[in-house]
Amino acid sequence: MNAKNLVLKYLKSHGIVATKNEVGLNFIYEGWNFLFWNDADDPLFFRLTLPGIFDVTDDNFAKAIMACNNVNWNYKVVKAVLYDYEDGKDKGASVWMCYEQVLDATPDMTTLMNCAVQSLIAAAEAFTKEVMEE
Repeated sequence: MNAKNLVLKYLKSHGIVATKNEVGLNFIYEGWNFLFWNDADDPLFFRLTLPGIFDVTDDNFAKAIMACNNVNWNYKVVKAVLYDYEDGKDKGASVWMCYEQVLDATPDMTTLMNCAVQSLIAAAEAFTKEVMEE
């Protein structure tokens, strides 16, 4: 048993199409683009993310950091992080929401996925609301 196969099985059973990529699986749910990270060295590690929900610039950096801190304080298993990227032509940073957990031997994937997805969406919405306030 590993987290990636459990996630694939869950998605398939719910009619959600996943696309494999170099780090794991992409899928769209409720209009949000999710990325499941597969850790081949730790098959029971579950990391579901909402990547790139907010572009960070010099002008909004401080506000983004404060909003990330508030998410990290108020959402128990969600982490808001700044992720630096360079894709060949562009370089910058964006905010990602991450839900992480170590799975036990018999995880209830329906409960886990529902909790992860809803927690990530709620945290992303709270972050966006805070960072957009004047």
